[in-house]
Amino acid sequence: MSGLLVVLPALVPETTDACVASILRPDSSFGIPPADVLIVDNSRDGFAEKYQADGFRYWRQPEPPYQLGVARSWNVGARAMLEEDRDYLVLLSASMEFGPLLHCSFRWQVEQFWGAKVVEADGHSWHLIALHRSCFERVGLFDECFYPAYVEAIDWCYRLRMVGWEQGWVRVWVNALSRGVAAHNHLVACPAGPLLDYYAAKWGGPKGEETWVQPFGSKPLDYWESTPIPVLAERYGLGDEGEGWW
Repeated sequence: MSGLLVVLPALVPETTDACVASILRPDSSFGIPPADVLIVDNSRDGFAEKYQADGFRYWRQPEPPYQLGVARSWNVGARAMLEEDRDYLVLLSASMEFGPLLHCSFRWQVEQFWGAKVVEADGHSWHLIALHRSCFERVGLFDECFYPAYVEAIDWCYRLRMVGWEQGWVRVWVNALSRGVAAHNHLVACPAGPLLDYYAAKWGGPKGEETWVQPFGSKPLDYWESTPIPVLAERYGLGDEGEGWW
């Protein structure tokens, strides 16, 4: 087994502190050491740099805008996973908190189903999910035009459906809880309407009514337009850097 790499996007100090502390507890139900966790710092002040002292890996955009959004943050981890020849990328939300080890850890459970395309923590979905490298090699990375968050996972899953890999996901149990997105709502207002419009334009119809099997009717499955964050922020009405949260 070539191992796991975890990508943990960090934006809110309070939730990230709690998540990190739960990973570090000696009896953590997570079971993956800090050396295999890559924290992507999306904050303006770089608060997550401190976690390096506990052995976590750290990455931050070298210049503004620092808020990469979900798809770009996940892709930082996906590229590292592929470059390091690891088998799985684990997407971990900072809203997760791991309890004491009861029957088995998340890592142990993934190892029992090693080689499965997707291993999802039951009840947590995309807050804790392991994705095999073969999925990225087949359908590509996450579409970074979904900014700042949401719909990127729907888009990626639709691409998996196009190659017949969306079904048969393994679901496992882990002693953990998720605070969900409620803690972030006072900071961000994700533009669901524009993102859903973009999804429909990309696939020839809204979710459940797609008409195309390739992006925009004829592009490769891994295609998306390379668009800078400020352009996306303006397109989706997020405000400029001085006024907006990003």
